[in-house]
Amino acid sequence: MKKCVFLFLMWTAAILLQAQVRRTPVQQQRTTQTTAKTFTLANGKLGPIQTGVRFANIPATYAGLYDKYTYKKIEHESDMEDDWTEEYYQFTKAGKNVFRVGVDESKKITGITLQEGSTSIVKTSEGFYVGYPARTLFTKKPMQWSTYFEGTSFAMSGHWTYAVLDSDLNNTDIPYKVSDLKPTAKLYTISYSHEIYEEYGY
Repeated sequence: MKKCVFLFLMWTAAILLQAQVRRTPVQQQRTTQTTAKTFTLANGKLGPIQTGVRFANIPATYAGLYDKYTYKKIEHESDMEDDWTEEYYQFTKAGKNVFRVGVDESKKITGITLQEGSTSIVKTSEGFYVGYPARTLFTKKPMQWSTYFEGTSFAMSGHWTYAVLDSDLNNTDIPYKVSDLKPTAKLYTISYSHEIYEEYGY
């Protein structure tokens, strides 16, 4: 009888141990998901990027933020203004655009623009992020809005520029009141410029 009880206890312990082992990978996976790294764009700095300094010695990858960057140089032609050249570095993660870094002719970093791939990993020092409800921003941060030729409407405040898509507006080019923004309107991009453009600053 004692031998039967002993065998039963051993069998039960083995089942419990096996069940515990099976649960372990799931528990580890959940732990990994809840500890995803996040970053803050503050005072012109994001990870290894700092505005106002030369673009040099930037690591090819930066854990949790980007896994690749590519230099871009685009020649723009305009009928209304002089032709101009745009130079920037495009940073991506898993094939998605996370942010871009503008540079001048001397390769000095002029600004950082957060893009759609940054939504879950980067916030500003005020807690704003790409995908943030535009109506909430409009209420929290009063600014004068303007239109941009690339299908966006934008507002500037100090070093910061916030943009929404024209398709997120209700029958207007510029949001003058909250209702001019669709309930589903989100921030399309957020930019930090090293310089402050006085004519737009508030």
